[in-house]
Amino acid sequence: MDFFTLTDIKLKNLSDVYSFIYQHPSCPKQMIANELGISLPTVSQHLNTLLDASLIKTCGRLDSTVGRRAVAYQVEALARIAIGIELLPHRATIVALNLYGKVIAREKISLDFAPTDDYFISLKDTVRNFMNTNHYKEDTVLGIGLGVQGLISPDGKSFTYGEILNSTGLRLDTFANAFRFPCKLIHDAECACYSELWEQRDLSDAIYISLGQHLGGAVLIDGKLQVGATGKSGTFEHMTLVPDGLTCYCGKKGCAECYCSGHALLGSDADDIHQELDNFFEKKAAGDTDCLTRLDHYLSDVAVLINNLHMVLETPVILGGHIASYFTDEDLDLIRKKVAARSTFDSNVTYILSGKCKKDAVAIGAAVPYIQSFTEQFVAHLRQDI
Repeated sequence: MDFFTLTDIKLKNLSDVYSFIYQHPSCPKQMIANELGISLPTVSQHLNTLLDASLIKTCGRLDSTVGRRAVAYQVEALARIAIGIELLPHRATIVALNLYGKVIAREKISLDFAPTDDYFISLKDTVRNFMNTNHYKEDTVLGIGLGVQGLISPDGKSFTYGEILNSTGLRLDTFANAFRFPCKLIHDAECACYSELWEQRDLSDAIYISLGQHLGGAVLIDGKLQVGATGKSGTFEHMTLVPDGLTCYCGKKGCAECYCSGHALLGSDADDIHQELDNFFEKKAAGDTDCLTRLDHYLSDVAVLINNLHMVLETPVILGGHIASYFTDEDLDLIRKKVAARSTFDSNVTYILSGKCKKDAVAIGAAVPYIQSFTEQFVAHLRQDI
């Protein structure tokens, strides 16, 4: 196609035209030319190139009281997709996102995790079936992200620490080699943070706390996730909350994981607690005294964690994850009151916010980086095809 042989300047202009249409759906040619300072003939050339590549499409004509009505253009949201997967001990959630990061397909399956090639072969077959059922062709898939409970190598190919899934050292090769597009592992808390960033584009500095089956977290500075020199930034779960306290799965005592995870709230050692969370919060809503007491103790420990983190980094604190999605406004107010009571300097705790991505945040966040890369680095993606 034409754009495979364009000069650097034409590539830049082509990218600008595509980005403008992406940000301004249903825009006419004249608006594009005026806003970008590009001649109408040049805009027409780029529009034709993008139309031929099925990256944009026409979407009718704009209303006009004089002359011929202008043709409007919009991005073909299904021209490329990304797939995200959340892997848990006994199930997996698969989602597909269009170029606007909207979920266009979702599937939850029962699949027992095992640190073996056989597991990833089964997962590969599951993803193949998902793609076939939804008629996704490989050349439209930007990549697959797998959100997992564990620390991941910088290249996203292996577990560097995987105590929860007994997967330390496990590599993704068996799965990734089955596809012709990128595949990578991503720490589940980072995935949830990515989904939050996508929902809140103006988010700059923040502490993200993932309250789920296990505790997790992430640190945002200037809108970028801080992973640290070896990928351990944001592992709030292994901060000492109670010296010589309960024994964590990591082998140490008193980690925040022991007090702020789903296991801590429910008093359960189950590998998959989602159904238990449904039952717990149904009982809590009905006024069950045991659930209310458990939740109060749990929120007190979460408040200690929030206050400690905010003392280190004075930014908004966003509460996300499976448990946080159940919180009512009253629950959030109670957290704020508990944090204010512990605060040394200020009783203003409006910095504690509820996450906006309430459902499948890990699976969605595992796919978001591929969408973000394509929409923000369009020229680079074109060069890969040259």
